[in-house]
Amino acid sequence: LHLLARAALRRRCPVLLEGPTSSGKTSMVMYLAKLTGHRCVRINNHEHTDIQEYLGSYVAEENGRLKFQEGVLVDAVRNGHWIVLDELNLAPQPVLEGLNAVLDHRAALFVPQLGERVRCAAGFRLFATQNAADGAGRRALPQSFADRFGRVAVAPLAPRDLAAVAAAQGLA
Repeated sequence: LHLLARAALRRRCPVLLEGPTSSGKTSMVMYLAKLTGHRCVRINNHEHTDIQEYLGSYVAEENGRLKFQEGVLVDAVRNGHWIVLDELNLAPQPVLEGLNAVLDHRAALFVPQLGERVRCAAGFRLFATQNAADGAGRRALPQSFADRFGRVAVAPLAPRDLAAVAAAQGLA
């Protein structure tokens, strides 16, 4: 948690948390966001994730007209929220490519449906999590993409850590 806090609060680069399943990667980010007063949202990636899940899509209004409803990434970028992209190494290549401008010096997100480039607001932070590449759909992120992140290795939770988490959640 200390390494995550240093990476998130001192540097503006995105953070990739790597570790085994159920080691608390997402929970640590959500906990840190709560401690620091930041709104934090998450997107769970899978092999069928579409960039529209990040950017948004057109929805029908009551009068039958179509209106573009911004996705959670656009909202986070625009409003300076934190976002966790869970299991990023399960996301298809087009999703990764759609993140490039947010992750590099441009610090912006292009939304083709709006014809608008949304600059990352102050306070915006992007976190991603991944388990080890295991051949079951999880592949290693392309090195040039992974290099855009600060990395935090997360170890499996020890039994005493699990007990502390359960106690904090009122489960023990």
